Amino acid sequence: MKSLVRLTGAITVAVSLLLTIAAAHAQPAVATRVAPGVYVIRGSDGDITPANLGRIANVAFVVGPHGVVVVESGVSFRHGEAIIAAVETVTRRPIRLVVITHAGQDVVFGAAAFQARGIPVLMHRDAAALMAARCDTCLRTLVATLGERTMVGSRIVTPDRTVAAPTAFDVIGRPLRLIAPASASSPGALAVFDPTTRTLIAGSLVAIDRIPDLRDAEGRPWRSALTTLAATHCRQLIPALGKLGTCGDIAGLDRYFAALDRRVRTLVASGAGLADVASRAELPEFAAWAGYGALHAANANRAFLAVERAGFAD
Repeated sequence: MKSLVRLTGAITVAVSLLLTIAAAHAQPAVATRVAPGVYVIRGSDGDITPANLGRIANVAFVVGPHGVVVVESGVSFRHGEAIIAAVETVTRRPIRLVVITHAGQDVVFGAAAFQARGIPVLMHRDAAALMAARCDTCLRTLVATLGERTMVGSRIVTPDRTVAAPTAFDVIGRPLRLIAPASASSPGALAVFDPTTRTLIAGSLVAIDRIPDLRDAEGRPWRSALTTLAATHCRQLIPALGKLGTCGDIAGLDRYFAALDRRVRTLVASGAGLADVASRAELPEFAAWAGYGALHAANANRAFLAVERAGFAD
């Protein structure tokens, strides 16, 4: 009898999850205007799960007289199609370009949906190289997590255009700027700035009330990039993940990097070892930030090793 109850419960949970996923597939992506001609499709808060279809990244698009530039392609082919449909609810002007700001699994795999319609994809050459090297594994992980149905048609694409430096461009009758810091959140990370409305689409370069991921970066170069971004004096800031803000919110991320650096240097000076870092590098003032439990200890370990390496080099 107990086995039957457990089986019934498991079936109920499975059916509930399938219904949730089906409802998510049926739910259209919704574009919200954040400035004249600038729209955002907000990603779901939290981690990638079957219930949210992995659609955690914010996607932005800018409408000009001659067309649309989309920033981020989505986590899957189907997500890319949903983004295209959301643009079409706002304007009938054609999408001229999709910019992918970094090689994150939540923003790259929708590119195939855009290329299927003849829409070119732009990335920094270093981000494109990182995507080619890493994202086969990402795709397998996403298929395992989200399922074949959600990820059907998704693949790694070759960008139609690459850049290697900051550049201005105009493909829609509205000038935009690509900001390409030499070193920041990951190789080849980009931000897109719309000077018309002073909107900064910051990609992975800025997180608001979120712990950054230092897997592919170091705090000091990233802080230099934040100075460049803050100099835009943006009125609206759209990060890759989480809530939207303004350029004033960049200071919060810089404070985290400064506090992490101070704490780690104190530990190194005290003779602490790497095994001690996770338990002694806590920063309670940032404990309420999203991702603190998952990322902060790893960031502290990486920062500790970087400080040690720099000491040996000196």
